[in-house]
Amino acid sequence: MSSKDGSKEEAGDWFDELDEELDEKTSEVFRDLGEKDARMAELNQQFIKDFWRIWIKFENKLNVHFSIRPDYSSFAHFDEFPEEWEFRNDFDFSSVNKIELMDKTQENDRTGDKLMLEYYKEDDTLKVGLFFEFSEGERYYKYSGWKRIYVRYSLFDAEFPVEEDEMDAFHDTLKEVVKNWYTSHLERDRDVIIDHIKSEYEKVEEYPE
Repeated sequence: MSSKDGSKEEAGDWFDELDEELDEKTSEVFRDLGEKDARMAELNQQFIKDFWRIWIKFENKLNVHFSIRPDYSSFAHFDEFPEEWEFRNDFDFSSVNKIELMDKTQENDRTGDKLMLEYYKEDDTLKVGLFFEFSEGERYYKYSGWKRIYVRYSLFDAEFPVEEDEMDAFHDTLKEVVKNWYTSHLERDRDVIIDHIKSEYEKVEEYPE
């Protein structure tokens, strides 16, 4: 009888230790996830603010229309559209994994020119990339006919979370790209932005659509 009682006691001690370790691990994981979500939300608010300010500049000064993703109605509450606004409290900024500005101008074959920020995994490492995509025209495919060819250039790349000095580099790059994009519209010459992208950055992808 005593041996059976001893076995039960030992088994109970073993499980109690396991239970405590699992509770500690659970708390650690939830804490790490919470910190990651908080940092991602903070970064995304900055990125969305950057992109929205670009949207306003092109819209108000040049009457150039961009679409933005996520849609501005989802992340912003406006007192006076588009400049007087604040972030919505009911939007989950930590869930955003892609932010886009796409040119809707039909002249000079600009439709689809796109500035895009995207989170992606590389060898299990979460990274943040800034890209510019545009069409290089059409190509004929034997079995599917004519397709538009898009290329993607990498403008900025960093591991998550992006550090302060990396954010400075991000904004320096963003400034140069936006300046050339704006000038290309001002001068009605798409080559200004395309030549800048091709000469300064690396092409990382090409795909038909």
